[in-house]
Amino acid sequence: MFLEIIVFLIVSIILSSVGIGGGIFYVPIFLFLGYDFESASTLSLFLITITGFSAFLRFRKAKMVDWQLALVLETFTDIGAFAGGAMSSRFHPHFLQLLLGVLLLLAAYFTVKPKKESQGTFVRKTGFGWWNRHFNGYDYSISLPLVVPATFTLGYLAGLLGIAGGVFKIPMMILWFGIPAKIAVATSALMVSFTGLLGFGGHVMHTTPDWKLALILGVVVFIGGQIGSRISLKLPEKKVKWVLSVILGIIAVYMIVKPFV
Repeated sequence: MFLEIIVFLIVSIILSSVGIGGGIFYVPIFLFLGYDFESASTLSLFLITITGFSAFLRFRKAKMVDWQLALVLETFTDIGAFAGGAMSSRFHPHFLQLLLGVLLLLAAYFTVKPKKESQGTFVRKTGFGWWNRHFNGYDYSISLPLVVPATFTLGYLAGLLGIAGGVFKIPMMILWFGIPAKIAVATSALMVSFTGLLGFGGHVMHTTPDWKLALILGVVVFIGGQIGSRISLKLPEKKVKWVLSVILGIIAVYMIVKPFV
């Protein structure tokens, strides 16, 4: 148990510093410890809820969480997460691991992919469905017709795979909508806690988690979330993106290779 505590503390610190709930590490760790994919996903979602909420508390104090953006993005994400959690037992574990690995590789690439457009003056987008935001000194535009299907799909995949979706939502917010990385990370911390909770609810409909282990590790990742969020607030914008991308790439390779070894 001591080893598990140290590992989950370190992981929660690293991943909360880049706005990820931790599922991309939590699931592989539980698999390595001998848990089946369904049990690993269920426990992961519980810990994600705790980690995300812990990090959110710190980001809220720094006034980096765009509450209105979180509400819009998270509504359809949570519906998808519950549906994905409820459907997870119908898919073969190896398929889910490979799917997770491929999605993580894509997320790693797009997180650091250079933007083609100019980084100069913000151009307010007009027309049907565009929501222009001004928050904490930044301006960005969100396409609401795109947000609904995108966030539902991301939520479904998150609940299905036992993660919280921050790994997908952060690149989406940065690349599609031009949201600054630090605001995306902070807002994601709030969203992943809700996504994790709804995904966990879907899983417990057909899986009974190890509550003793879940509660002990829950305390550990809460502490890790507090530490990691403090680190995130001090990191430069580009470093946040590159740290996130490297972490995603490493885990993606592990998840793709694991079913064959």
